[in-house]
Amino acid sequence: MIIRLIFLALFSICIIQSKEDQNPPPPVLDLRDFRGVIDGVTINDIDGLLPDKGEGNIALSEDQINQIKEKAKNFIPNPLSENDFIVFKTNFGLMKFKLYSNESPINCLNFKKLANSTFYDKTLFHNVIPRFIVQGGDILSRNYDPDDDGFGGPGWTVVSEVNNLKHQKGTLSMVRSPSDVNSAGSQFFISLSDNKTLDNNYTIIGQLIEGEHVLSRIGKIPSENTQAKLACKVSIPDGEDPKNWVELIDPISKNIIYSKIPNNQDRDIYIEEMNKMLYNLYKPGISIIIDSIRVINEKNINK
Repeated sequence: MIIRLIFLALFSICIIQSKEDQNPPPPVLDLRDFRGVIDGVTINDIDGLLPDKGEGNIALSEDQINQIKEKAKNFIPNPLSENDFIVFKTNFGLMKFKLYSNESPINCLNFKKLANSTFYDKTLFHNVIPRFIVQGGDILSRNYDPDDDGFGGPGWTVVSEVNNLKHQKGTLSMVRSPSDVNSAGSQFFISLSDNKTLDNNYTIIGQLIEGEHVLSRIGKIPSENTQAKLACKVSIPDGEDPKNWVELIDPISKNIIYSKIPNNQDRDIYIEEMNKMLYNLYKPGISIIIDSIRVINEKNINK
């Protein structure tokens, strides 16, 4: 069972590439031309520097998404500094990360490029795998199709910088294809526990230093599968009309379960909706919105 869960989790991390592998791969972005020289603030001090949460996650058209990707492509970030750190502002609170600019300079600069161009603003954490990882960074989580979350990227990739850093609780790493180590784009994952199976396989770019309670809250968000099963029973209660109930299959246990059709709900539509939720094992049942991600220089704040 443990091996099966690990396989599912690893598949989930790499799902971005399962569709893209069918098409020509995106170009590798060479960041060396503007990489620069790798040269006490608390979260409360920087809260006012980040964008407000605004109106939440607003669906965008394909053209609008392409404009965001083009803006990110043309954005040139400031050179990396040893004083840089990352701040996530979410609807569950703030998280602050140390940036491993010395250990993973290319991937860190790519992340800074995306973050400070506003590429990540209003995207979602689209996967939560309890006690393993939470995954985000997909611009497609902002479109009108919830079924393609996890399949998107910025339109380019960067080379791998696997190093001696270890995956532990709060580690921030880049998603890549299982078949190509040099395929990281915009998607990332945060470890919810020590994940030795991922060591030396994924590029680590940061480590959580403030906001562990926020990460813990996000890691406990129930999946759509869990929410759907709350509306189900193992059998139709005595005295109930079976015509008002539908028979479903729990994809985890493979057991038959039953759910009562809400009033005025079409039977076939309800079955379709429930089956979709049951098979969304890792999609959060509540939207986890990334209001913004910014890479900020600590020295500039203290001035």
